[in-house]
Amino acid sequence: MDTIIQSSSDRAKRSSYRHHPIDFKRAVVEQSLTVGSSVSLVAREHDINANQVFAWRKLYKDGLLDVESSQDSQLLQIVLTELPPSLAPPTVASETTAEPAGVIHLAVGKVQLRLEGRVDATTLALVLEHLLR
Repeated sequence: MDTIIQSSSDRAKRSSYRHHPIDFKRAVVEQSLTVGSSVSLVAREHDINANQVFAWRKLYKDGLLDVESSQDSQLLQIVLTELPPSLAPPTVASETTAEPAGVIHLAVGKVQLRLEGRVDATTLALVLEHLLR
């Protein structure tokens, strides 16, 4: 009796990933957020997985499905200037004791700010004001 051994590689190949435009993602999320709608029904209507809609909803909530955020990043020119006298920190006498150095690490969305050493409160307030807008 002859035995024929054949490799069985008849597995179904996975289809390629679909790449949906941001406008489509935003429209699906907004449809899923309407009163009385079901994420599952919205997903079935658009032939996508409900988990994908939940992932897009998180991106939408974090502001990452905006048209502005989807555009390519650009480098911005930064110009350093001296602070006007009204915003300049007060001068401290050299005989004061040195404060211990510390580290402040702040993460807001994709923005991270790390401050080491002695931090000027006025400058920090200005940076936080612009960062948290």
